Amino acid sequence: MTILERAVSTMQQLPIEKQQEVLTFIEFLAFKLGDRQVKKVAEVSLVDDQPVVSCYDLTKKWIGIADDLPDDLSINQKYMEGYGA
Repeated sequence: MTILERAVSTMQQLPIEKQQEVLTFIEFLAFKLGDRQVKKVAEVSLVDDQPVVSCYDLTKKWIGIADDLPDDLSINQKYMEGYGA
């Protein structure tokens, strides 16, 4: 696992507020370094030349496995409060 993969995996486990703090810190470091050492996004390989696999591809074997559940969680309006605001 690359450093980037480990960082992303760890960051995904944090609450959204802490994820924002991590992002702010990363942006601060990039600003502090300026153009001297920060690679542009096009220069960074995020997947190490491995084929990209979608979330759908990873989870499609579980589609339809549970009965009596809503097709879409967005039908629960209370659950969706605050998203997209």
